[in-house]
Amino acid sequence: MTAPEIQQYIETAISANFSGYTTEAGEMMTSEGGDGRFFGKVEATMYSGLPGGKDVFLAIGKTSKQLQIIKLGDSESVKPSEAELDLLLLKELGIEKK
Repeated sequence: MTAPEIQQYIETAISANFSGYTTEAGEMMTSEGGDGRFFGKVEATMYSGLPGGKDVFLAIGKTSKQLQIIKLGDSESVKPSEAELDLLLLKELGIEKK
């Protein structure tokens, strides 16, 4: 999946289950050597005002080996499939695919 497809998939799941939250999105660059997992440009979205006052970050980027990596909350996945995104949504936000 591409970064925009992942962003849309996560946004669709969150908006179908929660209301009254806000998002803030942007791009950033890691330091020259990366941050240990992400390397280069990272697309990030912060979801604020989720149930329990929870804020969750979605970060999408590349590893030093140019594999796609995403982080949703405290969970990470490399080259995620829809099934893996569903597991991250369940673990981090309690969202089950219907």
